[in-house]
Amino acid sequence: MKLRNNKPRILITGHTRGIGKAIFDLFNEKGFACKGVSKSTGYDIEDDTDRIIEMVKGFEYVVLNAYKHDSQTIMLKKIIEKYQNFNKKIAVITSTSGTSAGEDENFNKPEYVEYCQHKKNLIDCISNVQQELLMKPLSVFDICPDVVDTDMTEGLWEEWPKLKADEVAEAVRYCFESKFNINKIVLQKNAS
Repeated sequence: MKLRNNKPRILITGHTRGIGKAIFDLFNEKGFACKGVSKSTGYDIEDDTDRIIEMVKGFEYVVLNAYKHDSQTIMLKKIIEKYQNFNKKIAVITSTSGTSAGEDENFNKPEYVEYCQHKKNLIDCISNVQQELLMKPLSVFDICPDVVDTDMTEGLWEEWPKLKADEVAEAVRYCFESKFNINKIVLQKNAS
């Protein structure tokens, strides 16, 4: 996909389903030149980290959505190292699973415990780098949704109200358009 120079440019990891697709679709509708990287476009989020980091150069906006182990944390650290003096906005999709509130009945499953630990490490990393970036042009936003209704959460947390993927996409849009320094947005669906 060739990107036009006159449109704002956004790069989204994991853009083919769920939250990433909702973000891709929203920004595409808003007239952005959107580029998605995922397995379907020939990118493995762990194995191709350096290729993706090099791509970031051509984008004003980046969304780190795809999850695979600690790939989001590694990618974020490399982006900051390489682009901290560039005017870019980076939204990172974390999860309330990375907080103490995420320790629910699923917390005894090894894959969920691992997921929670990776998300906790990511949230901690974002919090630390945000302080380091206060006087830099690079901005990093923590978008921290609770349970989102996607194919990945089907059959899980059925007793809780679930967010829609497009609600998470709207939070990303809000951060990117805001004139405020937003450190973190936690999204939860009201139970009532």
